[in-house]
Amino acid sequence: MKTLFKALLIFGFVLVGVATLLGWGAVHLLGDVPGVHLTIDGDDVIGTSLDLADAFGAGLGLIIAIGVMCLIVPLLLLLGLGLPLLIIGALVLAGLAALVGVGAIVGSPLILIGLVVWLLVRDKPRKAPMAPPAAPVGPAASHVSNGPRAPTEPPLHA
Repeated sequence: MKTLFKALLIFGFVLVGVATLLGWGAVHLLGDVPGVHLTIDGDDVIGTSLDLADAFGAGLGLIIAIGVMCLIVPLLLLLGLGLPLLIIGALVLAGLAALVGVGAIVGSPLILIGLVVWLLVRDKPRKAPMAPPAAPVGPAASHVSNGPRAPTEPPLHA
């Protein structure tokens, strides 16, 4: 699932880049074509004739617009769509829990009778009798090791 999300994220970034390039191309390449004019408040806007203040204002406007698109739109979608869906889901679950509770109260005598019948009729697994532990075969482990010996053990060479 992580690979799918990574692929979708990369695809989204590619789409944003392509849209940016298309927008830049439409403004700059079509701006040189005769008969095509970008008009704002009755004034023709030419991309190459922007003063420093105009370019600063346009850049600031783009930064604000990008900030709104990256912060406000996801929050609006989350709170506008996600929260109501979450509330509706919680209400549906609460309704189902209430129905199950009422069903348990109404059917409790039948449930108790069914529990008693099940306890009486069920097949109990039989336990196999436990065999006594077998005596160790061979020498004890303390006599076999060549490591340090207990102080009460007599030495082998006399």
